[in-house]
Amino acid sequence: MMRNASVGIIANPASSRDIRRIVARGPATTTNDKINSLARLMEGLAATGVKRVVSMSDAGGIAQGLAAIAQKPSASHWPDLDFVDQEITHGPTDTISAVRSMRSQNVGAIVVLGGDGTNRLLLGETGGTPVASISTGTNNAFPRHDEPTVVGFAAGYVATGAIDSSTCTYRAKSLGVMDGTQVMGALVDVAIVDGDRIASGAVWDARSLREIFLCFAEADAVGLSSVGGHLRPTSREEPQGLHIRLDDSSPVRVTVPIAPGLVRELGIASVSTLEPQAEIRIESEAGVISVDGERSMRFVSGTEISVSLDTNGPLVLDVQRAMAEAANTTTTTKGEDTHG
Repeated sequence: MMRNASVGIIANPASSRDIRRIVARGPATTTNDKINSLARLMEGLAATGVKRVVSMSDAGGIAQGLAAIAQKPSASHWPDLDFVDQEITHGPTDTISAVRSMRSQNVGAIVVLGGDGTNRLLLGETGGTPVASISTGTNNAFPRHDEPTVVGFAAGYVATGAIDSSTCTYRAKSLGVMDGTQVMGALVDVAIVDGDRIASGAVWDARSLREIFLCFAEADAVGLSSVGGHLRPTSREEPQGLHIRLDDSSPVRVTVPIAPGLVRELGIASVSTLEPQAEIRIESEAGVISVDGERSMRFVSGTEISVSLDTNGPLVLDVQRAMAEAANTTTTTKGEDTHG
């Protein structure tokens, strides 16, 4: 049954450009790489009967490159390709306005090319629209490393109604940081970092870390979430998160990949479960708050900062589950046909 047979695409032209490509061995994803990923995605969407794709506009060459490929005879079987009519600001509002436009057009799913920061912009914007993420950032934990062609199949099956999205989606957790006047959100981690400058943004100096709050912690992750993954693995779908306090003098040590190719040993003062809605006051008197690996806000002595965990984040499409459900549905249908 065809239902909402359209899919939205968010492709961040600025992803994979932070300092971890220099201080660590973070990979670089070029504009051509992103266009190639989108072409593979379109093949998967076409195979499942998606009729229309609505893509974010950008001035970085991604939209232009995808549009050029779509005009070739080899792409004649692709879904119709439209672009969001939006003002390009070269900032976060490009993503937010594009998502809002896609939701107003009732797309059946949204596919995001970017890193943790790109996906964080979707907080509060996607509602009940399933989101599938393709990793193109430097240091990612939220997007999984799925082949774009397969992501296209999964998103297409959901968008067309070939499978029930309730069988292959879950609500992501998020972290909220409050200082009385400002609220910031994170999909992976919040960290309290020594210092008084935001500087390059990316957190890569492990010696500056004081506290880490995590939505989930996977042992095979890279980045701040790997700290929790090596101490107390916590899945994306269980309701709790983790709160870790660090102390370089602690005899409890853990060695983790803090960035791609950058391994550090950390001293652990404590590890505790972070319950949903519980507000945890941070202990540092001054420093910098990092959200999803990016230093974002300074705070000074006397500022009351608290962090809490929410279980009602974006609706995430689990690609593996979607493909398994599609296979089961196809097998059942073929079996019914065979036996008459």
